[in-house]
Amino acid sequence: MAIVRATTPIHSFIFQEDPSLYSQILVTYTQDKNIIMELKKEDLTIEQINNDFCRQNGKYRAWHRMSQEDTKKFSSRSGSPVYVQVRVLTESGEALASEKRRIYVQNVLNDEVLV
Repeated sequence: MAIVRATTPIHSFIFQEDPSLYSQILVTYTQDKNIIMELKKEDLTIEQINNDFCRQNGKYRAWHRMSQEDTKKFSSRSGSPVYVQVRVLTESGEALASEKRRIYVQNVLNDEVLV
């Protein structure tokens, strides 16, 4: 997973269980210890993976397509990675968190938003 500024990447998160059953989902993106962007359950598209060619078969995917404006919020400054973490709240009130993943940001030559 990477972020290229001024583009519209899809970020996918794989779950063992159906994430639509969670009370809450919070995806947090930070850079330089500042929260840059957060996604909630309603911001995600959730689907079961059923593909003969996918090793994740039978699991669930929650995904979000970032906007050009979203990706421009991140700095491509060298040595400043983005960290992303998924947290969930189960129906029974158990709060769980994924490990943090490091993502690097790439710049483009012209970061004008294309319309």
